[in-house]
Amino acid sequence: MIRLSERLQGIADWIEPGSRVADIGTDHGYIPIWLKQTGRSDYIVAGDIHEGPLQKMRDHLDRWLEGDDSGIFLRKGDGLKVIGKGEADTAVIAGMGGLLMIDILSDDPEKTLSVKRFLLQPRNAQDKLRKWLLDNGFAIADEKLVRESRFVWEILLVETEGAFGSPEEALKKKEAYFKGAEEQYEIGQHLIRRKDPNLPDQIRWKKEILQEILDGACRSDSTEAKERSREIAEKLQSLERILNYVNDERRTDPLY
Repeated sequence: MIRLSERLQGIADWIEPGSRVADIGTDHGYIPIWLKQTGRSDYIVAGDIHEGPLQKMRDHLDRWLEGDDSGIFLRKGDGLKVIGKGEADTAVIAGMGGLLMIDILSDDPEKTLSVKRFLLQPRNAQDKLRKWLLDNGFAIADEKLVRESRFVWEILLVETEGAFGSPEEALKKKEAYFKGAEEQYEIGQHLIRRKDPNLPDQIRWKKEILQEILDGACRSDSTEAKERSREIAEKLQSLERILNYVNDERRTDPLY
């Protein structure tokens, strides 16, 4: 039986039994192999834009499945182009930047809407991804943090019903997500409300990165640098408020 890393296992655990799955940017194909071995899914499309990862996956299929790769379909292509409309009800997009995920999800809205659930694990730009999802009427149904080695990874469970609809519907989903709490996108509201034990480390890591960017921006007197410095300073203040809230066991009120 293949053993997944903590990050990949965190994604795989959220795939419902019997799902028809698309693994977009499959890389080594570990999740499809695990789904096949465990019987979690018997229909898996593994797509990648490059031939190299697909060849590695073929090697891994021979190693871990001993030739029994029925139900796994390897396809070369960009994003959701590797699946047909309605072919998959669940799609995994992991290990790539948040902006690239936005490009994939927005490329063909009809194709995106044909998938009921997305499991997204962005490497960066999580704030921009969250904002885009909520602005476009997606529902962020849940979030979790998974620690792997010295890194803490974010995983988002996203539902598509009603996405790309009216601005009014998108606003309702945004209000349901924040529930009166401070509207910020760096840290997921589900993580804050649960006071995820990995959250303090994640916040400190984000603060370190933002502080480095701020230090660089402060060296310039340009108008753009000053505006960037102001935005980063506001993010740092927001992260500090969240960290204080998470560390205070007595606080259960919405975070404003």
